[in-house]
Amino acid sequence: MEKDINEVKELLENTARDSDLKVSGEIVTLKTKEQREADKEIDNWKETKKDYIPIKEFDTAHELINCLLRTPQFNGLILHGEGGVGKTVLTLNTIKSELKANEWDYMNGYTTPLSLAEFLYKNRNKKVIIIDDTEGIFNNHLSMSLIKGGLWEVDGKRVITYSTKSDKTDIPDQFVVNFKIIFLCNHIPNENDSSTRAMISRTIPYMVKFTFKEKMDICKTFVEKDPTLTPEKKKRVIELLEKNVTETTRDFNFRTLRKLLSFVEYNDAKAEELFRATTEVDEMKEAYFKSVKVSKVVKEQRQHFMKLTGRSARTFHYVKKSVVAKMQSDKDVGATTPNK
Repeated sequence: MEKDINEVKELLENTARDSDLKVSGEIVTLKTKEQREADKEIDNWKETKKDYIPIKEFDTAHELINCLLRTPQFNGLILHGEGGVGKTVLTLNTIKSELKANEWDYMNGYTTPLSLAEFLYKNRNKKVIIIDDTEGIFNNHLSMSLIKGGLWEVDGKRVITYSTKSDKTDIPDQFVVNFKIIFLCNHIPNENDSSTRAMISRTIPYMVKFTFKEKMDICKTFVEKDPTLTPEKKKRVIELLEKNVTETTRDFNFRTLRKLLSFVEYNDAKAEELFRATTEVDEMKEAYFKSVKVSKVVKEQRQHFMKLTGRSARTFHYVKKSVVAKMQSDKDVGATTPNK
């Protein structure tokens, strides 16, 4: 029996090592390669004085972070929206300009309730903690209970309660916290659940969202203001961006620009080839846009789409519906974006 347990333990340890799963007793944290790279960058940002390029499209989110830090009415802020649009960098930049390195902390990746409780206890007297890309918290009732304790006051105090029989931690069953919390996530799971809605109502929620044109304009601004790029490199990057990125490009965000910059720096002559090879295109959407250019008559558009893709009329109308919905969404975002 003991041999079997040891074999299972060894298997789990090997699996953890191969899958980026960090296990310490019953405290488990799972991080992707991207999240671990973000950790390294954050440690560096805490110590360096690197300046970040101010973008007017971030003004609202920037002011909301400052509002959270400087006023007592709310103890939490949720910045949500598609990945790769600068939520983390914006937040860290703002926090760095307002607080000292030892006044805040950051966590990301999958975490168990016990691991979360340890993090909250360790940082209970920080001014702010940032919880990034940990949507699993919203799906776990125990984790949600811990977060709720950190967000609202009872008799003038915010008290987190966590009872455990585990001998792997020495945190008390109850502890008072003084931090404020900034959540960063791509979306809020179970958003319509009554428990989640109750939590959201005790925070300042804000969706960070940009239209395709806004993302292109922001990318160009980043390039134009980058002091490390020569005028020739700036022109080259923008040229490749405009040529190879369209509304049919999958997952277009600021990481797309980062990838292109690395290719241009590595080998200008091969940059476009490398960029195209690593950038996906939504083929159905691309075929739809080509069909729309062929004719203004829907029947002819549909026939051209079916010829290009080999798909049915139903697929054409499905793609058309999604494109129209996205265009309307972008229009709504453009109408509500400040400083336009």
